[in-house]
Order: sequence, then C-alpha cells, then structure tokens
Amino acid sequence: MSQNYKETLNLPRTEFPMKANLPAREPEMLKMWEETRLYQQIQKSREGRELFVLHDGPPFANGDVHMGTALNKVLKDFVVKSQAMLGKRTPYIPGWDCHGLPIEYKVVKESRGLSPLEVRKK
Repeated sequence: MSQNYKETLNLPRTEFPMKANLPAREPEMLKMWEETRLYQQIQKSREGRELFVLHDGPPFANGDVHMGTALNKVLKDFVVKSQAMLGKRTPYIPGWDCHGLPIEYKVVKESRGLSPLEVRKK
C-alpha cells in the first residue's frame, strides 16, 4: 500500500520557480536592476549615515581563480552586507590592478608576431 505524501505536506504557494535557470534569468535580473537603478536607490536612501568602506582589491594578482578566491569574496560580501543591515552606507568600491595592465600592455607591444608559447619562453 503506497501513500501519497504530497497531500500531507503543507507547503506555501509561491511564484518562485522550481528551477533557477540562471543562464536565462540573470540577464533579465541585471536589466531590471539597471532600469530601476536599484543600487543607486539603496545608496541614496542611506545618505548621511555612517560610512563603512571595505576597499576590495584585485580578485587575483598572481594566479588562477580557486576556492580561496571565492571564499575571500564571500567573506567580504558577508561583512559589507552585515554593515548595511546595521543601517550604514556601504558603497561597493572594487579594487584595480594598477600594475598588471601596464605590464601586460608592454608584453603585448614587445611580442608582436610571437606565439603565446614563444612569449613564455622569452
């Protein structure tokens, strides 16, 4: 004898989709956030409040992205959002790799016509 347990669950009715389908939905969400200027509205609503800035440096200056990179970003996001929940003004200020791009530009300029393997050997 099998029982239909679906009828025994008291789940809320929601419009939230069962599957995230992020590749299709993310562009829609980004467009909506840009059109409504959500970030700017949040910042404006906190004008005059205590400022909390976590200046986020370049994501990875000397290697490939790895789980430590993800953990670093998650922890920084946690700190900034917790400060925002305390009512502080928390603008997001991403860092910039001020050394990598000039070096990359010089390498590209000096290695015209060379393959990537030849550049690495040079």
